[in-house]
Amino acid sequence: MSVPKQAALSDRPRYPNIATDMGEDPARFLSSSEHYLPVARIRGIQEQGLLSAYRAVEIREFGGRDIVLEAIDERECVLGTEGSQ
Repeated sequence: MSVPKQAALSDRPRYPNIATDMGEDPARFLSSSEHYLPVARIRGIQEQGLLSAYRAVEIREFGGRDIVLEAIDERECVLGTEGSQ
């Protein structure tokens, strides 16, 4: 698969094991300087395991930004509510 040159040269953190296990690397979205991108992605996540991976990468690499952690918390609540119905 071809990768745009800018993406290939990016110095963002990478989590290939998570990408293999979960189908995506959370750091790809979390490394954005625009908060809307990771928040939008988090709102679309359907699996608790992937949310946990996002939380771990966010805390480890980006210090646990409030807006991102709040989005993860909110999504966990939504998934919990949907699962109990």
